[in-house]
Amino acid sequence: MRTKTLLLTAALSAAGLASSMAQVYSVNAVGYVNTSIPGNNKLAILANPLVGTNDAIGTVIPTAPDGTTIFRFNPNTQNYRDSILYIDGLGWLAGGDDPNPALPVGEGFWVQNPGAVATLTFVGEVAQGAASNGVQIQSQNHLSLIGSKVPQAARLGTPSTPGTLAFPAVDGDTVYQFDVATQNYKDSSLYIDGLGWLNNSDPSVDGPLIDVGTGFWVQSPRQTVGTWNRNFTVN
Repeated sequence: MRTKTLLLTAALSAAGLASSMAQVYSVNAVGYVNTSIPGNNKLAILANPLVGTNDAIGTVIPTAPDGTTIFRFNPNTQNYRDSILYIDGLGWLAGGDDPNPALPVGEGFWVQNPGAVATLTFVGEVAQGAASNGVQIQSQNHLSLIGSKVPQAARLGTPSTPGTLAFPAVDGDTVYQFDVATQNYKDSSLYIDGLGWLNNSDPSVDGPLIDVGTGFWVQSPRQTVGTWNRNFTVN
């Protein structure tokens, strides 16, 4: 409960992304992504970057260190869902508001590992062609916890910025990334029409760098819910 309260306070008070390192392996667009997570109950924000046979958590992340807990954000209620716990020999255990939890492609979530530094493996297919990100961007300054639908490390950018993740930014969008090393939030990134992404500690106007398999918070003043669309091809 204390951890859940801490996460909600952090989400609603300031900033969001986990700076984990990831390796991507893909053959014929089917593969897996290894993402490092911290130990000793430190927190990170991840995001599912692959399309599995279904979105069930046991399909998306088959195994995890014993005692690993996942916390998911509900954009509709602007609050957290009940947590999910991994137990060796039993798998993922959930109940309460969602006994059959899913991790859709592009949805961000918190992970907390009580053991040593470890690796979580996402399995599935790389989404290619014209496809929706699968997670909407909330409007009216509500929060969204999301990530890239495709396993591509790049700056967030805008649809008109080549070589970026083509995020559909609107004037006033703010992105919050979580720093695993410091267990605190990085300086936020603000999008201003005509200027690009502005960040006190990052001179690039192309927006923050988003690593593969990581998530981040978006707070948007847009009037209607938006959708992040990509057209991606594995080379």
